Amino acid sequence: MKRRKTSIRQWIPVLLSALLVLGVLTVFGACGMKDDGAWMKCHGAQTAVAKLGGAMTALFLLAAVLSNKALKTGAFGLGIIGSVVVFLIPETILPMCMMRSMRCYTVMQPFVRIMAVLIAASGVIAGTQALRRKSQGR
Repeated sequence: MKRRKTSIRQWIPVLLSALLVLGVLTVFGACGMKDDGAWMKCHGAQTAVAKLGGAMTALFLLAAVLSNKALKTGAFGLGIIGSVVVFLIPETILPMCMMRSMRCYTVMQPFVRIMAVLIAASGVIAGTQALRRKSQGR
């Protein structure tokens, strides 16, 4: 049984996507609940980022373990597109709170945008490395 070598670069987008989900659900989350028990408007953006981050984690994990070049390329491509969508979710796609001084603007949005850029960049690097490795026959 031949063991495949996977580069550490292929696992970086998986780890960053998982950190995005954990961060947005814990430390870098959006505003809390209102006094009357209703959620703030930004809670929907937090939930969408967490769900899409979970999907990106699964896609990048799939891309890291697959050996089929076409499926690997598709998984990396979808993960990169997902990171672009995650970048746009807070305020551009989904509404946030009205005041710019609230937690969703000062904590969650910068964290999500920085992580989305890092995930996209690491996905591009890992994807191109994986494709080059396959085309060189290694």
